[in-house]
Amino acid sequence: MNKLESNKITIMYFLMSVLVILIHSVNNETKFQAFFSENGIGQFAVPMFFFISGFLFFRNISSIEGVKSKLRKRVRTVLLPYLLWNLIYYAINLLYKPGSGISIISIYDAAFNYTYNPSFWFVCQLILLNVISPLLYYAFKGEMRNSVILILVISLLIYFYIDIPYINEDAIIYYYAGAIFSKLYNGNKVNFIDRRYILPTLILAIAMYVINRCIYYNIGSSTHLHRLFILSVIYTRLSVVVAMFYICDLIFRYDKTYSFMEHTFFLYAIHYMIVRGLTILMRFITYRYAPASAILAIETITFIMIPIICVVVSDKLSRYLSRRFHKAYAILTGDR
Repeated sequence: MNKLESNKITIMYFLMSVLVILIHSVNNETKFQAFFSENGIGQFAVPMFFFISGFLFFRNISSIEGVKSKLRKRVRTVLLPYLLWNLIYYAINLLYKPGSGISIISIYDAAFNYTYNPSFWFVCQLILLNVISPLLYYAFKGEMRNSVILILVISLLIYFYIDIPYINEDAIIYYYAGAIFSKLYNGNKVNFIDRRYILPTLILAIAMYVINRCIYYNIGSSTHLHRLFILSVIYTRLSVVVAMFYICDLIFRYDKTYSFMEHTFFLYAIHYMIVRGLTILMRFITYRYAPASAILAIETITFIMIPIICVVVSDKLSRYLSRRFHKAYAILTGDR
């Protein structure tokens, strides 16, 4: 990848991280906050993460040995930080609730099941997707029809409510869509940055949204339409993700990034504790001291300010830690 393409990924990761922060910052049901919620534009953040992660994992892979090599790297860059951050959140919970006690079971749940760090469910899913990547590779390495068959099989599992243990089926679709994109990119069949793709991808996203709405308004008591609606939600999200991926080409030049954009894993890792702390503080001050007429305004201002505070704190803290405790910081962030 060239510098512009690398910068694009940095910017996309940063924007999606901010969207995740906004999702976790929602504190009322106004239309303004609902727009950024997990039922609004925020619903596209995690699918974009999966899409880009799939692209990065399968980019330049030409053999099963390449898959194994990337898996070994992911132990250091994903699995180890995942476990450490989950334990950090566990330790914070013990400080906040000293009477909760320590046990082997609670430590295990904290480390592996992200019990006290719910935002890391995405990282957990990513680890599981990496684990099954050798299986995905056998579809990836063959003809494109093999990939189509794989996507079709996953879609049928979703349609018939057949659950794959531990892994979200829609996450596989987003992740493998990124893998397919990497295959097309490696074969010089698509461009990573190209404004000419904006209109066709936007038309596709709008068409999928229209189909989604048509199914939704006609569901009634039909089980068949309900199942189709679930699939239409997934593929609408995927089409919007691809459209967003190229719409950014119209907004950004990618000739440079800023320091506050370049530590997105650290931002993602620490944002939940900041969001929760500020939200608790806001509610305490608001409902104790503010007049009822000012509560909505305070909640809205808090919602807007939290992402800014998270980004500033993350930028300053990451710079300090990387300078003073470089090795520890590298371990916590997977050397990102």
